[in-house]
Parts: sequence; structure tokens; C-alpha cells
Amino acid sequence: MDRAMEATDMALGGWQVALLMHAFLTLAALWPARRLLQRAGLPVALMGWLVLPLFGWAVFASVLAFKPWPKLPPRPEKLHPRERLKRQRAQERSARNGEG
Repeated sequence: MDRAMEATDMALGGWQVALLMHAFLTLAALWPARRLLQRAGLPVALMGWLVLPLFGWAVFASVLAFKPWPKLPPRPEKLHPRERLKRQRAQERSARNGEG
């Protein structure tokens, strides 16, 4: 009987296992969350919401979804070298025709 009580005392309870799993999942999600926030141009401090045990993930996702993201300038168009040369020649031709 004493042995069974010792084993029960040493075992983790349900809430302790859940908290341990939450801690593990939070640590695993910190790096991707940081990359996501940096690429979106949002403050990295928003990662702190992930630490909250019950509602942290939902709050983080909600803040990420509903917070206005900064407006970044459009990326330059990637062109095939032939297309770039074609456009450059067309601009040169139009500049020459405009001058003459």
C-alpha cells in the first residue's frame, strides 16, 4: 500500500501534464512566431501572448488577424532578362521618338 501511495505522489497530475505540454508547445512555437511577426512588420513583443496557458494562442491569433499590418512598398517586379531588355529598348525608343 505504501508503494502505491509513493507512486501516486510522484506521478504528475492532469493539470501538471497539460501545463508541461503547453510549455513545450510554446517553446516550439516561439521561433516561427518571431519570424512571422518580423516578416509582417509587427512588434515581436506580441509573442508574449503565447505564454498565457489557456487563451494565449487564441489571443495571439486574434491580434495577428485583426491588427492592421503596416503598408509596405510593393516588391520590384522580377523579370526574365529578355523581358527586361525588351522593356529597356522600348523605353529608349520612346525617349528617342519624343526628342526628335
